Amino acid sequence: MQFRLIKAIAIIALCGISILFYQNRQRHVIAKPRFVLDSMGHTYSNPSRAVFESTIIPQPAYLPAAHSSSFTMLNNGDLLAFWFAGTKEGQPDVKIWHSIYHAGHWSMATSLVDPQMIAKANHRYVLKVGNPVIYRAVNNILHLFVVSVSIGGWSGSTLNHLQSSDDGVTWTQPERIVISPFFNISTLVRTSAVTLADGGFYLPVYHEFIRKYPELLRFDADGNFIEQIRITNKNRMLQPSIVPTGSLNAWAFFRNSSTDSESRVLYASRTEDGGRKWLEPIATNLSNPDSSIAAVSLNDGRMLMVYNNISRAHLWLAISYDGIEWSPVYELENTIGGEFSYPSIQVNGNLIDIMYTNNRQNIKHVRFNRAWLNEVANHAKH
Repeated sequence: MQFRLIKAIAIIALCGISILFYQNRQRHVIAKPRFVLDSMGHTYSNPSRAVFESTIIPQPAYLPAAHSSSFTMLNNGDLLAFWFAGTKEGQPDVKIWHSIYHAGHWSMATSLVDPQMIAKANHRYVLKVGNPVIYRAVNNILHLFVVSVSIGGWSGSTLNHLQSSDDGVTWTQPERIVISPFFNISTLVRTSAVTLADGGFYLPVYHEFIRKYPELLRFDADGNFIEQIRITNKNRMLQPSIVPTGSLNAWAFFRNSSTDSESRVLYASRTEDGGRKWLEPIATNLSNPDSSIAAVSLNDGRMLMVYNNISRAHLWLAISYDGIEWSPVYELENTIGGEFSYPSIQVNGNLIDIMYTNNRQNIKHVRFNRAWLNEVANHAKH
């Protein structure tokens, strides 16, 4: 009886210490968060001529499936892309693959992260990996985030962090991000990080266990996790795409995983204090068939979104000035029975790059400039 009492007291004390440690870390905020609006990158050499290009990123022929791409522009103007590929999503042979876009061509994809690598680094069994997200910080350090699962489905996932200081030539070992002192599961990543004025960044994530909701993870300039922010408690809002519109203002757009097809509108929320608090989500004029979206500021008063409307067989571009009313301007894909999903987008000067899953077989890269976008936007008005 006495032993049980001592054991109970020890457990309570341990829990209390864990909570105090976690709360102390949560209070360790370097500065009030402010967004950075200027896009990184280089100016296209001939911005007056409309340019639109598309290509398939090459990968080994023995890989039958690919999904969920993410990319960034390196300091020299090359693109570095990541995605997961293998026999099928969720299978043990799925790995994180990557490729470099240089001088107008993509390199043959090579693998970087697999379940065994994460298992060895974190001393725990790992069943599968997925959803890589790459981000280049203002100090040119690359941050790669990878979802891993040890048991069950994606709702039982954890988040892993790798870093590179030499443009992706070498990487640190995967480090498991501890978000909660107790059940550190069900944190997934899908959409691009956004830069903060102090050199840190927000990583949009989402939670799937029991309830589904979006969050932000804040990292400091050294890549350390320091704060967790709930965007909304509205259920079934996933994979937030964050679009800063001012130093303290930003929009968040959500994938809607509602089981009621009639209520699958695309919701948005906004912040006016650098992302610490978010207003109640409101409906936009777009629909969302339970599919990931990607949005970005064009830095000219407009926002650009890549999204599926009717189904994942239809992939569109839309433009908005206010974040609520969107005007579809161009259909990138329209093939009955196909899937064109999970887009990523980045603006670098006059160039806009988009990548997305192409029929679950490979990753497609689309590049156009502002001249082309303005042409299709003007044509859509008439």
